[in-house]
Amino acid sequence: MATSWRSGSSSSFTSSALSAQPSHPQHASPADSTFTPTSAAISALTTESSAPQTPPAPLDLGPPGYHATIKLFERTPNEMIVYLGPWEIVGSNPRRLLWQCSYAGEVLEHFLPSDNPGELFPYTLHAQHRRFGDPRELELYLSFQEPHRIRYTTTSGTLHDEYIEVKYEFTTIESSIQLQSDIRKRDLIDWFDVDVVWSDVHRRTDSYGNVRGLGTIQRMKLWRDRYTTFHYITFYANHRRRWKEYLVDGFERELRQRDDRHKRVQLGVRGARRGSAASESSSGRGRRLSTSIFSRSSRHANSSVANGNTTSPTAQNALGIRYLGIQFSRNANVQAETDDHARFILRWESAHAADSQFSATFPIDRVELPLPYVNGYHEGARPSVDGVAELPSEPSSREQSGRLRPAGEPGYEPDSDETP
Repeated sequence: MATSWRSGSSSSFTSSALSAQPSHPQHASPADSTFTPTSAAISALTTESSAPQTPPAPLDLGPPGYHATIKLFERTPNEMIVYLGPWEIVGSNPRRLLWQCSYAGEVLEHFLPSDNPGELFPYTLHAQHRRFGDPRELELYLSFQEPHRIRYTTTSGTLHDEYIEVKYEFTTIESSIQLQSDIRKRDLIDWFDVDVVWSDVHRRTDSYGNVRGLGTIQRMKLWRDRYTTFHYITFYANHRRRWKEYLVDGFERELRQRDDRHKRVQLGVRGARRGSAASESSSGRGRRLSTSIFSRSSRHANSSVANGNTTSPTAQNALGIRYLGIQFSRNANVQAETDDHARFILRWESAHAADSQFSATFPIDRVELPLPYVNGYHEGARPSVDGVAELPSEPSSREQSGRLRPAGEPGYEPDSDETP
């Protein structure tokens, strides 16, 4: 078979031209001395060049056009990656993490399982899971320990709406820290890789000598509440399959034990004597700490005197344990004196010093106004084709002079009988 003139040399084209007359005159070689362009040939070339072509693929914006990515339909033939841009927390019951995607008209909603920010715990891996990388980069991979509902909407409609294991991959560590802080309404101060966490209720080893404790090979995190400025430590108790959160002020400032050689510390619970058993340790279960147990006045004598009691609520050992032991991981990728053990001690001192500076009483029940929505998007209005939703019209003078409407979610309607 003769080689095509598009990819072959001039000699091969000449041989093929002698064997068969080209069916389309516009394909004749200009090297042929007998070739004379005609109006038909010019018209054919113009028609071919003006034919409609396949439109180019959507433009991939790339960094810094997006902050994170998420996979939908993972491990299926329909697997797709969604590029996520700015976010905000909107609504209540359910509370949602609303992402504006890279392309116009795309919105991804992450339905949070609880309206209480203190009950949400983003999960990141321990440095041992990736030994040869930077431990800080593990904060780029954010996930949750339970399935959450994800709804992905485009201009074509809803493409995804089901419960999945949510896993975000961020482009910067700063973005990951900011999102974790926004979800919990507590600023993420620092994190520490620990080998094992134990207490007097959950011993470090079991009867066979195996290391058990509360959790092993986990990342402990230090938070500061945005409202009360309290400090908390959290970690995932993988042996109990639940999250643990402890108020820093519930422990004594001075460390009960400190072993720099083995990277260990023990945090003594405030008011718990070393020789006495915990008030609730006999059941073998640690009661979950509620954020409403402690307030600013709980650490001071005025609340105790008002109740006719000389001991504060923290002295009554509301944590259910006498001490909390922590053994930090040894990581060769960090410099000396900057490891997790030394850094935790510095953070511990700073947290206690900050919590002891205030004595104000904060109200428990408070009202927060909703934030503006991304691109004007809310539950009652889907994004338009160009990605911009229509704004609501201005109320009439008659409506303005009437009774004020109650504040609530977008789309909220009062009772039909106008009962206050």
